[in-house]
Amino acid sequence: MDYVGRLERAREEMKKRGMALMYLRRGANLWYLAGVSRAGPELTDHNTYGDYIQGAYIGAEGGFTLVAPRMGSAGWTKQAEGKPWIEEVRIVDEGERPRDVMKDLLNGFRLRGKGVCLEERAWAHTALLFRELLPYSRISNAGEVLEPMRMIKDGDEVALMRKTGEITDKVYGEVVDTLKVGASELEVANEIDYRFRLHGAEQSSFVTAVKFRSPKYPWGLWGSGGPEPRLLEEGDTISFDFGCVYKGYCSDFGRTVYVGDPPEKVRRIHDVVVGAQAAAIERMVGGEVTATQLDSVARGIVERAGYGPNFVHRLGHGIGVTVHEPPFLYLPDDTVLREGMTFTVEPSVLLFGEWSARVEDVVMVTRKGGVPFSNYHKELTTI
Repeated sequence: MDYVGRLERAREEMKKRGMALMYLRRGANLWYLAGVSRAGPELTDHNTYGDYIQGAYIGAEGGFTLVAPRMGSAGWTKQAEGKPWIEEVRIVDEGERPRDVMKDLLNGFRLRGKGVCLEERAWAHTALLFRELLPYSRISNAGEVLEPMRMIKDGDEVALMRKTGEITDKVYGEVVDTLKVGASELEVANEIDYRFRLHGAEQSSFVTAVKFRSPKYPWGLWGSGGPEPRLLEEGDTISFDFGCVYKGYCSDFGRTVYVGDPPEKVRRIHDVVVGAQAAAIERMVGGEVTATQLDSVARGIVERAGYGPNFVHRLGHGIGVTVHEPPFLYLPDDTVLREGMTFTVEPSVLLFGEWSARVEDVVMVTRKGGVPFSNYHKELTTI
């Protein structure tokens, strides 16, 4: 990954915007910009001493300091190894006041009222402390600098996203082969997560969703919602929605399975969904369509088939180092699709209280139309 080039581009944009400093938490943006891995998901509220000042402080004119806790500092130090663009790892000891550490650090950047941009997911505590220590500085969102950069994937990113798609295809194929009547939604979801780890993925990119649906068990908008585990039976559709993270990049994938001989209604809604996705992918030509217009392409096909109210979500979203990121394929996003952008394309039909059909792939915009990163077939699979 060209981290040096990314930092140069970010710093140039900061200077254009009058920003002298960028603060990033240890998350997706810092991984993208400087190769510092995410700290991992926090399953409960978890505090380390001074965590609200931890992260990267990046100067527009130079300077890059990682602020880390004493407990766990070895992991932060290791992240800085081999990265000459990270100039210092400042470890906060419990005997220091975090406010004083941040004040000294900011003084070293000589901001003098110049603007600063903060990670959009910075804690409120962090933002308030920046405001207190820099009362004359304009504070803005670092996403204004980084989001346009992250939208267009370079060759290294595309290679990783293709690999992420290959892993996802393998896992889905293996899981389909294990499906049996009597399995629960949870059991199937756990099998997906387990197989991701076997194939080298770091983790799931979001909570794995496996939904069994049929008229026999009327369900609400998104699922049965009952207190007992839903067990797979003949006559069910299974809607899959899952993805993984591989070397920092995400996949997002969906298919539909039917248990038994599918009735005509199930075949019909599945054909509508596959046709809507194919039409949208064909239109993903760089510079020729907006995000909103692409949503309308697929949505129009679903509506003309008589299922408009049953397509209850947007067509898709940008994807990369996070699973949901701008642009979004829905109203009112008028972003023009450009070559190198990557999106999920995921039309669906949900017959309330009955069956459902969905298909989803990560697709890259090119000058000739969309190129999917998943290659698993889209036929209605039956077991």
